[in-house]
Amino acid sequence: MSDERSREVEARLRVVVDRYGDRLTPEELEEVRKALEANLDAANALRSIRLGNWDEPFSVFKPVRRKGA
Repeated sequence: MSDERSREVEARLRVVVDRYGDRLTPEELEEVRKALEANLDAANALRSIRLGNWDEPFSVFKPVRRKGA
């Protein structure tokens, strides 16, 4: 884990501990840490994709009319 990623996970975990630490067990805090790491990885993966203003969404909404409506 990079130092920057580690610092970000620790900072976010401190917020959770400050707010909910008295209600969480050490095992639950470890699960929160793992979830934070996974969410941070997913966010970084999304940020790495560069989109231009012309890029279309993956799926295009196409409304369907019901017969008789």
